[in-house]
Amino acid sequence: MKTFKKILIWILAVILVLVLVSYLLPKTYKVEHSVYIKAKPELIYDLTSNFKKWSLWEPWTKALDSTAVYELIGKEGQVGTIWKWNGKILGDGQMTATEYKPGQLFAYDLAFDKGKRQSKGRITIETAGDSSKVSWIDEGDLGYNPAARYFGLLLEKMLGPDFTKGMNKLKTVCETRASWPRIEETTLQAQVALLVMDSAGPKTYSQVMGKGFGELMGYVKANKLKCTGAPFAIYIKYDTVTMNSVFNMGIPVEKADKGKGRVKVENFPAMNIVKAYYFGPYDKTADVYRNLHQYVKEAGLQIAGGPWEVYITNPMTEKDPSKVETDILFPVK
Repeated sequence: MKTFKKILIWILAVILVLVLVSYLLPKTYKVEHSVYIKAKPELIYDLTSNFKKWSLWEPWTKALDSTAVYELIGKEGQVGTIWKWNGKILGDGQMTATEYKPGQLFAYDLAFDKGKRQSKGRITIETAGDSSKVSWIDEGDLGYNPAARYFGLLLEKMLGPDFTKGMNKLKTVCETRASWPRIEETTLQAQVALLVMDSAGPKTYSQVMGKGFGELMGYVKANKLKCTGAPFAIYIKYDTVTMNSVFNMGIPVEKADKGKGRVKVENFPAMNIVKAYYFGPYDKTADVYRNLHQYVKEAGLQIAGGPWEVYITNPMTEKDPSKVETDILFPVK
């Protein structure tokens, strides 16, 4: 019995010492990892402040947990917007946006296990010469629970490798996209347009488009219509071997009841699009199409129709090809 009491006293003494030592340990923790990225702060901010784009670089994605289900509550870019998830491996959790500073900072509150575990996170962007220093920080209060204090000592080893992996992936994605034109997800508003359908190949595009847009502008003038936007083309079919296309040439107008001959009237509903703002000669647009396809794939979207080309700048009046703007749109869902 005496031996048992001694063991019990010894165990209690050890526990007491551990408890007392725990109060000498830090009450808070902070995990921080940084990387230098050669890309514009605006691009880095776009990828780190938009919850849906976190899947492009953060380590905890459906690739890790295929059972994970995600939900966005609110609107991207607004304080209070929530990104929730639940999965067998990732568990349940949510991030709530708390602060936005375009090009500089995105901050959020993080909660796991129905709010039982909470912390605060932020991603900061600082200009550093021709690069940007990007830091990913997570910090929290461990409270007075002795076990939590000891657990805090392990957080760097537990989270550090994932933070490093995420920052390195962000660097790769940003530096790859640094050469891309500006791309955004937006909505093409409902519009009325006059259309002429035709087909052409590499040697006949200029001639066919010149004739088609000439017919459209002739109809606009003859019927005293008001144009409401730049001319565009919607590509319906494309032969990768012959490089021949079937397409609609169009001009948005304020109002039109009916067409005549080849000129048709079409009412386009509002649609979600991915849009690239391209400046340069038209014969270099193939790279932009590849960029858009990659963007759509990485964003988990689906193309929902033929691509649009909107001819913002008239190449006949702008002699500098680098200043000619062609917006390329992919309808998506």
